[in-house]
Amino acid sequence: MAWRANDTRARPFQATLRPLRHACRFAARRHPVKNRYREKPMYLRKLNSGNWQATVRDRAGKRHSQTFPRKFEARSWGGEMEAAFISAPVHHPYETTFQTWCDRWQESRVAQPETLRGDASSIRIHIIPYWGNSKVQHISRIEVQTWVSKLLLRSVGGSAIRRAYNLLSALMRAAVDEGLIEVSPCRRITLPPQPPQPPRWFTVSQAQAILGELASPWKEMALVGFYTGLRWGELSGLHANRIDWERSTIYVTDVNTRGGIREYPKTSKSCREVPVPEHVLELLREHLHAKDPRGLVFTTVTKGREGRRLDGGNWRHQTWWPAVDKARYEDPQGQVIKVPHYPPHAMRHTCASWLVQRGVSLYEVQHLLGHENPQTTQRYAHLAPGIHHQIRHAWSMYDL
Repeated sequence: MAWRANDTRARPFQATLRPLRHACRFAARRHPVKNRYREKPMYLRKLNSGNWQATVRDRAGKRHSQTFPRKFEARSWGGEMEAAFISAPVHHPYETTFQTWCDRWQESRVAQPETLRGDASSIRIHIIPYWGNSKVQHISRIEVQTWVSKLLLRSVGGSAIRRAYNLLSALMRAAVDEGLIEVSPCRRITLPPQPPQPPRWFTVSQAQAILGELASPWKEMALVGFYTGLRWGELSGLHANRIDWERSTIYVTDVNTRGGIREYPKTSKSCREVPVPEHVLELLREHLHAKDPRGLVFTTVTKGREGRRLDGGNWRHQTWWPAVDKARYEDPQGQVIKVPHYPPHAMRHTCASWLVQRGVSLYEVQHLLGHENPQTTQRYAHLAPGIHHQIRHAWSMYDL
């Protein structure tokens, strides 16, 4: 029998809960900050294999997926995970200013000194002026998007914006882990596009012009750079005992940094063996005559300061840039013009470009340069010989 409003009997349990459900839904709409992590609930999808995949997002916005042979198993797992995320305690011991949290976060970081210096500069210039006095708990996603838009209006470069945003995102993820906020506001943010930059490399005549302007031992140093593709830190941190004279190879492991010699390279792939041409080895053998067999191959030569570790900034301004500015070469039209104003890192791009043009596979070039990601080496793919042969052959079939 249906229950009526004027009935004196006990009200059914489901009817009693109905106003409570409406109140909960109204509260959720009135307080969206506390329910951000439920913006994308658990969802199911059927895979091509016939299995069912359940995906749930945690408070930090990270997706957790699991695959099951039956749909009800996937739904059951997703419900359990969602309930666990919802019931997980989130502590708000106090409201923290962004400046305070940023200082704590920077003190706890473990990274290379060069990385820390660059990140500190980005935080000081782009992040702290905008967020320094804000409460970490009050920063919303739309405010982060507005901050990115304001950086664009200030004509900040795309790479600088991406670096600053990545730092802000790391700060907010750490705040989630620390329990200061429930979910990071750095999600689904539209960043400025970053157009790919083609590698800058020298032609053979340009490289010869630069070598002609360099005095010994910098000429030998640049020659090793052109033939091996070592990074400048690897080149200036090369030790004599890392040269295998019998196998004509260099074992890359030591790197010259601002803080001193680091006994491991940039990544695990960067620790590698690099072949060296015989004529370059002969020049190195002459250069290292009567020198420390375990010392640095290239050191300072200034009177009174001989044998010291090279400084990257000083070497560029006192050695590399003057040679590049003086170098002249003859272009295909017979005109004598200046060499392009490329930095020392262009020697690395030059090495890869020459090898690809001579038919060396991208796989071999990747291992020679020590690239961790194969996509990094793909920038040289357009230089491979015959890359447009089929297209040109197809064009030859038409006569317009």
